[in-house]
Amino acid sequence: MADQIRTATLEGMGDGIQTPNLRRLMDESVLFTRASCTCPLCTPSRASLATGRYPSRCGVPIHDAVLPPEQPTFYQALRDSGYRVGIVGKTDLHKRDTYCGVKGDLPSMYHYGFTDPVETEGKMNSAWYGTNPDGSIYPMGPYQKYLMDKDPELMRTLEKDYRSYMRQKPRYHAQPSVLPDEVFLDTFIGEKSLEWLNEHDNTGAPWHLTVSFAGPHNPWDPPKEDYDAVGDTLWPDPIPNDMEGKPAWIRRRAAQQTGGMTQADLQQVKRCYAGSVRVIDRWIGKLLDWLETSGHKDDTIVIFCADHGELLGDHGLLEKSCMYEGCLRIPLLVHLPGMTQRRDSDALAELMDLAPTCLELAGADWNRREMDAVSLVPVLNGSTEPLRPVQRSELHNCTMLFDGRYKWIRSYNDTDELYDLETDPQELHNVINEHPEVLNRMRPYSFRH
Repeated sequence: MADQIRTATLEGMGDGIQTPNLRRLMDESVLFTRASCTCPLCTPSRASLATGRYPSRCGVPIHDAVLPPEQPTFYQALRDSGYRVGIVGKTDLHKRDTYCGVKGDLPSMYHYGFTDPVETEGKMNSAWYGTNPDGSIYPMGPYQKYLMDKDPELMRTLEKDYRSYMRQKPRYHAQPSVLPDEVFLDTFIGEKSLEWLNEHDNTGAPWHLTVSFAGPHNPWDPPKEDYDAVGDTLWPDPIPNDMEGKPAWIRRRAAQQTGGMTQADLQQVKRCYAGSVRVIDRWIGKLLDWLETSGHKDDTIVIFCADHGELLGDHGLLEKSCMYEGCLRIPLLVHLPGMTQRRDSDALAELMDLAPTCLELAGADWNRREMDAVSLVPVLNGSTEPLRPVQRSELHNCTMLFDGRYKWIRSYNDTDELYDLETDPQELHNVINEHPEVLNRMRPYSFRH
């Protein structure tokens, strides 16, 4: 899993970024071309994946939240079926707890169902260390401890850089990392993932491992060698920021995020984003190599996904937290043992569908009535029957509904939007007043369960 990467970033899908190892996986997988997140925010999206429930049903409708302990997770079901359940990297299931401990928040991780967790900080929290009364610093998480054990100045350098980004520089600021690649956060996650696999390879128990990279989430700061390798590529122009028909909150957000941003600034953001993707792609290649050399390629299911997308300047916006295609659509690749060719599916898949999918593929016991999600196994086996009549995603201030053609963004306190993605894939023309029959048909799906 990557953090904040969009479908178009996959090689050949529109962004112009080279991802040879993801392409290697994609060429032997089912690609869900219209997969969406159930919320374009990290914490609600990841909680929805864990439970197979929409954010409004799993108790995490907002970003700064904790997945309630009474919510059942598919990780628990895998554990109860005899699996070793691991995670390496960002979990974001307890957002408010910024001090996750130098070994991660082990009590929470064990409760959520992980038997062998290696939790790390996310990108935005990786620099905020603690300070003792005497002025000395202490780590707030495993990655910080790793940096401090290497050299405390690495931690101070990263903190100074991120504090400047958060408090002094414009939101669109992007530059190479102040850290070398060998101590970069996603390098740390990649190395720990290989260690996890080697440690659990001969235990005799089946395993489920989530490798949760922290990038390419902003701050956009790839290692300099990856920044240099990307070079001065001319990236595709973003979708124009024509605000006609857009709600007031979108207009305000665009002004705050990209007001004053030049074309050169945007190209720099995209270059740094591409460099961050390059790091993740490199480690995906190493993980795929491990499966081949260890003999596990033929008995391992491989999935690549993201919690949500990234706008990259589309509509004058960056990052996420709205319902436009750039941040709603996520890469979703599923490789089953024996697959040798790529197959595309336009099924209305949602990220949370991976919960029942993994349980069904693992032969684990689970209660379908507990989940809003549906299993993707029929599609993986070749079915073309619709998964659901309407795709849904939720934010604190709106709900998105998509029936395969029309996308309705139903705002709670602002202007509604309706886009015909067949004729207007860039979502430039709000036709909310032109199709009452579409709204009437989709309205029942907009209510919270």
